[in-house]
Amino acid sequence: MHITHKPNTRKINFIITGFIVLLIGGILCIFVRHRLVLKNNVPPPPPEMTEANLTIKSFQHVATEDGIKKWTLEAASASLYSQDNIVILKNISVIYFRHDNPDITLKADEGELNTTTNDMNLNGSIVGVMPPYKIKTETLNYDHQLRIININNPVTITGTSMLLQADTMTYTIEKEIIKCYGNVKGSFIGNIQ
Repeated sequence: MHITHKPNTRKINFIITGFIVLLIGGILCIFVRHRLVLKNNVPPPPPEMTEANLTIKSFQHVATEDGIKKWTLEAASASLYSQDNIVILKNISVIYFRHDNPDITLKADEGELNTTTNDMNLNGSIVGVMPPYKIKTETLNYDHQLRIININNPVTITGTSMLLQADTMTYTIEKEIIKCYGNVKGSFIGNIQ
């Protein structure tokens, strides 16, 4: 018995083979694209895979001396590195308490707290309210023992009738003294006493 191929069966075989090749190519393309997307969206390592000894969400800390609250700190997350006595903080809000005076508040994107000294370094979009003034800067350091805020980069200070800009600034919390240094520029409205 002899089988002859009709021209239509060759066309059908060609179409089916082409369809299979396109299907395999499409599946490979989707697979490769999916792998690339997964590589770009790698989630951060879990706390047990980092060098941090402990990672906490919604972190809160209260610094006291002789039973008196000196300041409180809240952060969206905190990673403790006990070997270095450091806590790395994200989305920070700090309130410094003053006897018979309004509290001072600072907000920053990130920072670092020394667990031994209670000194802090804050970074990123810092906004501070030191009634009656408001400050904006990018980095600042807090010396807990001296209760001094040091800003070593450009700072803007605003009040109800004034605007000051300086290269650096120090603020003594207990004495409420602001000192500005380097390229100090200001504008004032009204009577200055």
